[in-house]
Amino acid sequence: MGKLQFYIIADNHYFSKKLWVDGEAIERRCHGDQVVIKESPEVNEAFFKVIEQDAEADLVVIIGDLINCGERLCHDEFIERLHKLEETGKRVLVLTATHDYNGCGEDENEFVASGYGKKEAYRVDCTRRHELDALYRPFGRNEADSEYDMSYSIGIDGYRFILLNDDGNGHTDCGLDDKGNEWLENELIKAKSKGEAVLLFTHHPVITPYPVYEAAAPTEMYGRHPILKGLLTKYGVKVVFTGHTHVHTIRSISKGEKVLYDVGTTAVVSPCGKIRKVVLENGVADISTVDMPEEIDGIEGGSKYIASSCFGGYYRRLIDTACKDYDAFLKLGDGLIPIDQAQKYRFIIRPALKLISKINMSFAGKLGRKYSGLTKKECKEHKNEKVIDMVFVVLDHFFTGDAPFTPDTYEHRVIYGALHRTDAIMRTFKISLSRYINGFDSLWTLVEPLVHNTRTGSDREIIIKINDEVTYEKD
Repeated sequence: MGKLQFYIIADNHYFSKKLWVDGEAIERRCHGDQVVIKESPEVNEAFFKVIEQDAEADLVVIIGDLINCGERLCHDEFIERLHKLEETGKRVLVLTATHDYNGCGEDENEFVASGYGKKEAYRVDCTRRHELDALYRPFGRNEADSEYDMSYSIGIDGYRFILLNDDGNGHTDCGLDDKGNEWLENELIKAKSKGEAVLLFTHHPVITPYPVYEAAAPTEMYGRHPILKGLLTKYGVKVVFTGHTHVHTIRSISKGEKVLYDVGTTAVVSPCGKIRKVVLENGVADISTVDMPEEIDGIEGGSKYIASSCFGGYYRRLIDTACKDYDAFLKLGDGLIPIDQAQKYRFIIRPALKLISKINMSFAGKLGRKYSGLTKKECKEHKNEKVIDMVFVVLDHFFTGDAPFTPDTYEHRVIYGALHRTDAIMRTFKISLSRYINGFDSLWTLVEPLVHNTRTGSDREIIIKINDEVTYEKD
């Protein structure tokens, strides 16, 4: 096995600029979304240019949710850009996923291909699942050694790349069926007999990014993931690359001495979009993160504007606006909150948000001192810091990974104390959390992984020995 360098891109969510005009309709569509829609062409282009300028990497793997919601025009434009990427000498392997088609019958899903006029959305030409094969066959499957449905296996420079299509309809489990698992096992057997280290790619997470994720949204996991994990550990596969969650994390499970890593990559067009670069050499994978460029052609403010324009940045603006100008809040929240209800309960919502915004970290620290061990002096030192700021730091890191507050920080101790006090109150009133969220008996076990990285170390980078025959020690 020689040296091979490649990039991984997840969740491009490309949306054509020909399908919207500035107005109420597109603003309603964008409000509260986890990803940027209007700026998706510019953000995707910025990352593609980064890849094209890297002379050492000659391969790109894109693992699903390529476009917004099955719009045919978006596929046409995205495919045109992939061909331009190939013209620069890059080899492109593609998986499609649920956002890439509009379903019907057995392939039914909830997505509707839409455009946006000044005030209303309208239907546009869509893509059916059976059409995706022809559209994206040139990007990997034409060169595949073996296929099953739209999954495929391909040998590259002594490595075995296996890309699993798992575009479930969002209502039932996604992933390989029984025959598909037989196909996969045969591919793993053949790879082992040839001495090929296997790299596996799929869209949905195989190992949950956070315990609460699987508990709250089991159908958003790779379908039959216990079977898949069993196959991968049985044949010594060390890493699977995933997307879908928009969460940038690295997780692992162990079975005896065998360890399987799930390296999740956040959406390109998330508030802090990232891609991953992998360097393979001598049976070792060196995995790192490439952040969104600070400057993005066509977007004033670049990555800082993107970070402030959706999800956490948007929610923070929404709360601040409610406190200062409630009518502007109603306009900013259109599409996310029921405007008539927000207007009706104005006398409750606005004072409540003002109160929440004023709570300081000193007050929060005092609430759980019995459990956190914080002193009055320590609490007093943080009287000028706001709880809401801490909450948004945690929220931002939910997607970017590397949860922000280690056990020695004041913030960690505040959250620990407050949640343990709440757990005690719930026990007093015989309220069982496990009745509502399966597998969790306390709020702290639910929240801890969001506060402090309890996983594999850094979510940004890791070095994994992917071939058992290789002896490797990190410098």
